Amino acid sequence: MPSLGEQIELRPPDRSRSPGAARLLLKCGRDYEEAVDTFQPYDQLKEPQPEVRRSSARLIRSLRQSHPSRRSYIYVNNRLEGNALATIAAILELLQ
Repeated sequence: MPSLGEQIELRPPDRSRSPGAARLLLKCGRDYEEAVDTFQPYDQLKEPQPEVRRSSARLIRSLRQSHPSRRSYIYVNNRLEGNALATIAAILELLQ
C-alpha cells in the first residue's frame, strides 16, 4: 500500500461529501507480527516515522481549511512507532 502522503496525492479527500479519516497502523513494508515483537510493551516511542507525522499534519490542515465544520479522524496504532499517544502528541506539535 502506498504511504499516507502518496495516498493523499493520488486521491485527495472530498470533504464536501464525507468526514475525513486516516488510519496510521504500520510502517510501509512492515508485517504485523514483526511490529508486535518490535514495539511491545508499547510504553515508548521506538521508531519515529517523521514522514507519516508530516503527512498526517498536512492532511489535518487541509481538511480543516476545506470544510472546518466537518469532523476529521486520525486513528493511530501503537505498532506504528511504539506508543500511539506519543505519536499523537508529536502530530499535534506539528500543527501548532
